[in-house]
Amino acid sequence: MKCVSIACLAALLSITILPMSAAQQTAADARPAWSADLTDIRRVAALIPGRKPLRINVLKFAESHRTKNFVVKGEAADPGTQARTVFQVVYADGSVMVDAGMDLPMHKQIGRGADEPYFAEQAQQVDMALRSARSIVFTHEHGDHVTGVIRTPYLNELAPKTILTRQQVRTLETTPQFPDLKLTEAQAQRYRIIDYDKYMAFAPGWTLIKAAGHTPGSQMMFITLDSGREYLLIGDTAWHMDNVRKATGKDAPWIVEDTAAVNDQLKWLNGLADSEKNLVIIASHDDDEHKELVSKKLLGGKLE
Repeated sequence: MKCVSIACLAALLSITILPMSAAQQTAADARPAWSADLTDIRRVAALIPGRKPLRINVLKFAESHRTKNFVVKGEAADPGTQARTVFQVVYADGSVMVDAGMDLPMHKQIGRGADEPYFAEQAQQVDMALRSARSIVFTHEHGDHVTGVIRTPYLNELAPKTILTRQQVRTLETTPQFPDLKLTEAQAQRYRIIDYDKYMAFAPGWTLIKAAGHTPGSQMMFITLDSGREYLLIGDTAWHMDNVRKATGKDAPWIVEDTAAVNDQLKWLNGLADSEKNLVIIASHDDDEHKELVSKKLLGGKLE
């Protein structure tokens, strides 16, 4: 067998490390920072057999007051309300909670000292719903969404049914939104940790959609009810549905996002809002939207 000379080997290696051509670079630059396909998402939602959920409920347990220009870039500085919420997906044989709320100290931290409404009775209802839920899953790893399973007197009860993605855990271990949300590796092992590439069948009628952007661990949730009505819980990809309607992001200086990914997500959601009339897109903090959906009986206004 002939030996490959060092000179020949060097020449071969040099071929593999040539820079991309202009056409290749242009194609790479043209690829979106994020993408999703609703047809694939629907297919994944049908993978787990069983009866689909019956309804989805929302509960507001606190408010933050943000002017519209922080929420939607380019808007006027008009007053507005951000609802702090949890969602409850109700099946015939139990419920699943989406997000876990927060305690009053975290509410004050997020409000940066502002005196903003916190509804203690509703917060207690969140605790009760978490304790009775079959499982708990999260749109993302910010304090107003995860504190309820990190700083809680019911930790031993809630942790075994709390489902965090690998990236959500990584954020909480290394770069949490606030220092007191930080988890050690040992603490993280109390929870159920999952990982997936793009989509994951979570329960009958339910697809998790990886959507890093607002945070590294952000995910959307596509849910088909037994009635056939479809929902897309988008977490904080948008703070208000005007972000979706205008395909325009936030402008709050305290928020650090992957802007390219969020912009791609907003464009995708904008297209769905125009074309998918059976699909209800829900932003976690849009108080106006939640009130409208409850009035139309597309969301329940209390937890069960």
